[in-house]
Amino acid sequence: MTTLATRLLALPKKFWFILLIALLAQLTLIWLGTASGDPFGDVRYTYAAWITSMLDHGYILGINEPWVYPFIAEIPLWLAHFVSFGDYMTGWFLVTVNLNMLTFAYLLGWGKKMERSNAAWFLIACIFLCGPVALGRFEVFSLILTVLGSIALWNKRESLSMQFFNLATWIKVAPVAAIFTGFVITNNKRKFILHLIYGTAAIVILGLLLGGNSAMFSFVGMQSGRGVQVESTIGIIWLVQILLGIPGAKIYYDNEILTFQVSGLGVTEIASLMTLVQFAALAITIFLGIRAKRKGVDTNTLFAWIFLTATLDLLIFNKVGSPQYEMWVIGAAFAGVLFGTAKWKPVLWLTIFSSGMSWLIFPIYYGYLLDGKPLGVGLLIVRNLAVVAILVWSNIQLTKLGNKKLAAQ
Repeated sequence: MTTLATRLLALPKKFWFILLIALLAQLTLIWLGTASGDPFGDVRYTYAAWITSMLDHGYILGINEPWVYPFIAEIPLWLAHFVSFGDYMTGWFLVTVNLNMLTFAYLLGWGKKMERSNAAWFLIACIFLCGPVALGRFEVFSLILTVLGSIALWNKRESLSMQFFNLATWIKVAPVAAIFTGFVITNNKRKFILHLIYGTAAIVILGLLLGGNSAMFSFVGMQSGRGVQVESTIGIIWLVQILLGIPGAKIYYDNEILTFQVSGLGVTEIASLMTLVQFAALAITIFLGIRAKRKGVDTNTLFAWIFLTATLDLLIFNKVGSPQYEMWVIGAAFAGVLFGTAKWKPVLWLTIFSSGMSWLIFPIYYGYLLDGKPLGVGLLIVRNLAVVAILVWSNIQLTKLGNKKLAAQ
């Protein structure tokens, strides 16, 4: 015990200082989130109700009962339940805060990789600026896995990296951008595909062993049938119509998906096209990535720009755009900070800015947004334009990487 204490005390003071700030930032978010409003409503009501329903009825969501998320996303639900019986919120916070702290410690190599402190500070700042939603949604876990995947890639452990990203994708779809990116940058595509198949097969087999049936893939249909969410970039079209008083444009609550959506002229048709637009944007990104790969661009540099661009393709050309989706941007931007990617400062500062805007939008001025008032709509437009600016910048940089003149330098 004395030896352990001595080793802990021998760790750099900067290591402990960063962890202390990370802990204080999260505790502050919990305090602010529980002191006013109810930004943790999903945890308090929805997540806790899912656990209660499964215990009462004997089914497992996403396994033998349809669910809007892949069944792997259920693991955090049960962890929170078992950690603190009778007080689900406390259990959730114990799980999220401790896993985040372990991730920060691992990022810093348990005090031996302090050169990665800039990446840690960036992550802490963005999580805090996102507000309480950064701890109160499933995205906290997909972000952790995304960070672990980026660290594994930084350590040149490509296969392990892709398994982290694959697992994260089974919680929230955004990390699939890293899988596409991994396929582009790898020099052994056959091995990459085999490892991806092995990882996916393990997840599917686990579901089948738990009694899974067709409900294991119910999230695909339930997600594709969604309308246009109020916070999405494309939703701005109808929010502006609401501001202008155009008949038919309104915001409503979808009781099946449990989210606010917009309705109005053309919303159904545009919603049905967004998936095709996403695929087209991803195809362009992959093309630019392959083009840059052929010019011999450094692997980490290439990964950072493709991952960021593909992630923003999934976000901006999406009919869904919840406040917590800012965590997608943070996860992708983190990779570039970790790798020390050139020309990344605009991405860094725009991500920090959009994170802070996300907190203003939800929960501070969320009521103004749902009421279609200028302040709420204006904040959302500014935040979405900041994210669009990141996409434009990343496309420019990815295109430049594929230029012969640049590659020859």
